[in-house]
Amino acid sequence: MNATIRKAELRDAANIVRAEQEIALEPGFFCSQPSELSEKNVKNTIESSHGVYFVAECNGCIAGHAFLEILPLQSLKHIAQLNIAVHKGFQNRGIGTQLLEKIIEWAKESESIEKIELNVRASNAQAIALYKKMGFLEEGCLKRHVKTEIGYIDDILMALHVKGSLPDRKISRTGVYGVAKEKEKILFVIQKSGPFAELFDLPGGGIEFGEDPNQALHREFIEETGMDFRSMIQIDNFSAVTRVPALNGKPGYEFHQIGLIYSVDGLHDLEDIQKGSLKCEWVDVRALKKNAVAPFVWAIIQGENACTK
Repeated sequence: MNATIRKAELRDAANIVRAEQEIALEPGFFCSQPSELSEKNVKNTIESSHGVYFVAECNGCIAGHAFLEILPLQSLKHIAQLNIAVHKGFQNRGIGTQLLEKIIEWAKESESIEKIELNVRASNAQAIALYKKMGFLEEGCLKRHVKTEIGYIDDILMALHVKGSLPDRKISRTGVYGVAKEKEKILFVIQKSGPFAELFDLPGGGIEFGEDPNQALHREFIEETGMDFRSMIQIDNFSAVTRVPALNGKPGYEFHQIGLIYSVDGLHDLEDIQKGSLKCEWVDVRALKKNAVAPFVWAIIQGENACTK
């Protein structure tokens, strides 16, 4: 779903606080209780000159919001604290990705911000996966930090360096990817951001905590393409180590990608989802060049993997 990302206005405060109070009813998302969230505080944050506040708007409704607050101490003014929320009814539609892209773009253009920091509950696996997808790194863990009616929840500290560089890292991820065929062509998504922006990639991604491959691939197809499928059959496993270059202040790293490759059938549009978060294109694999595809996909093609046959 494509949203309009704009700066928040005071008239948005009432809708924002109602959405926050609804989210806060469920343990594991906000630290605040519903009674601790107020329209006045939202308005103060919107009016603050120490950061920026964005909302995502879909068909006249606010679907999510995000804001950065620059830390006040002189020695910490290069850091901005991120808060973000996707409102109920708009989850799994790419709203969080679009808000983060705008926030990161704004921070990169800022003269003072070098680093974005955030806290996220360890139980919020979907949010953690999104932050990692956008380049955030885990920097620590506050054990038993949040006390709720269902027990204690750890708080994960994450950060994104938007300026400067860090030492190379080694990252390993297991993901699930779908191959949809139409005659001699395969459905590819075109990455919109990150080091592989504008490159062809297979629909799919990381398996979130608690998901099985089936659930993960259905979710990824819906999020990325706005389509779903009726059946899937595993056709291969593939592993490749690729080098991800430094980009726009994000450090480079070695990426060990382990892919569970499935053939999917019965691809169909979903009525309640207007559009996926990524552009899609049917492509003849034989016509692809190395500089047009993500490294993992190129490794699969070069390996004459079952998904390309």
